[in-house]
Amino acid sequence: MKVLLSVFECNPFRGSDSYVGWSYVLNLAKYHQVYALTRTENKEDIERFFHENSLSYAENIHFIYVDRSRLFSEYFYKINRYFGFLGSYFVWQKSAYKAAKTLCSQQDISVCHHVSIADFRCAGYLWKCGKPFIYGPVGGGQETPECLSYYTRGHESSERFRSFMNRFTTALPGYKKALRNAALVYSSNDETTACMRSRMRSENADKLRQMTELCIDDQYLNDRESLQKENCDGVVHIIVSGRLIYRKGVALLIDALSRLQTDVPFVLDVFGDGDQKDILIEQVRSYGLENRVVFHGKISFEEMQQRYKDADIYVLPSLRETTGTAVFEALANKLPVVALNQNGVKHIVEQDAGILIDIESKEQILDDFASALKKLIEDRPLRLRLGQAGYTKLKEHYTWTKRAKQISEIYRELCRKE
Repeated sequence: MKVLLSVFECNPFRGSDSYVGWSYVLNLAKYHQVYALTRTENKEDIERFFHENSLSYAENIHFIYVDRSRLFSEYFYKINRYFGFLGSYFVWQKSAYKAAKTLCSQQDISVCHHVSIADFRCAGYLWKCGKPFIYGPVGGGQETPECLSYYTRGHESSERFRSFMNRFTTALPGYKKALRNAALVYSSNDETTACMRSRMRSENADKLRQMTELCIDDQYLNDRESLQKENCDGVVHIIVSGRLIYRKGVALLIDALSRLQTDVPFVLDVFGDGDQKDILIEQVRSYGLENRVVFHGKISFEEMQQRYKDADIYVLPSLRETTGTAVFEALANKLPVVALNQNGVKHIVEQDAGILIDIESKEQILDDFASALKKLIEDRPLRLRLGQAGYTKLKEHYTWTKRAKQISEIYRELCRKE
């Protein structure tokens, strides 16, 4: 079977959306001829990967490189990053559709599948190709809970603009046509499902399903099968990673830490950089937590993997997050996860691979976050049990091998219906 993937972000040496796009291409090529539309900037890294690695099924992978709009990606991006990126992506999708039309006239494409970017606002135009069209999994419908608006101070205009763009882009006639003409639509979390359902006709609602956008490499899991959490220095290490920007919620986490009272020694290791770093350092100083919180800055992917192995607890305090790539890496390294009970992470962690914090009020969230961390810090058997449960869950349900088989069967079922 020949399948066409739209993978704007697709790079073997990067994470997040790029990792997702690359994983779809690489794993589906074990079963199909894969034609992948991606942005030209990925070409150098993709070619380097194939130069350095030999794959038995490499002949099944065909990349079509499409240029981005320099007007949006360079000029408008400097004025407003969000508008510049979104505008650039919309223009890229039009060019990608032209390339897809040409390809479909030359090859017997069976299915068109939009994978990346995994954003529910940008359905593109592959539905016009006259082939069964799958959209997603996509996220982005999540918003900061009202009770946590305190942590968006100074960024209210950005939050309002994002909410406006969510409503505006999904109200466009072309977007509604894409949903109407899609064979299947996959959403990554409840919040995005609600947004998309509101834009779909009732007779099309049964095509909207939920599936996380993320999985984990089988080899990554296998390498950690025998991983033991030794806690050699006697200090419980809690880690949080990612860009230090307001929506990642590190300020919330530090506020919660200020309420945590325990005799067990612990340290919060913060990995990443961003415009909130100096503010967060001052926040730590104001609480007198300098001996409890360590800022390590941005580190290499390889070093981060070792940090996961050495850590004891992972925290995702994000105010909003589609799911979180780092959550999968943490679970794969047998770390229990503490996160807000919302978005995609709640369907992954549930109550057997960590502790989810209900969302009722700011004070309640801070108190419950502190209580959850105290519980895990003081109860090593609980940490180990939750960590192992998370690892097992990934191995049983969330590997890229299993996802590729699942998607392949979906492709075949759609083609049988044609």
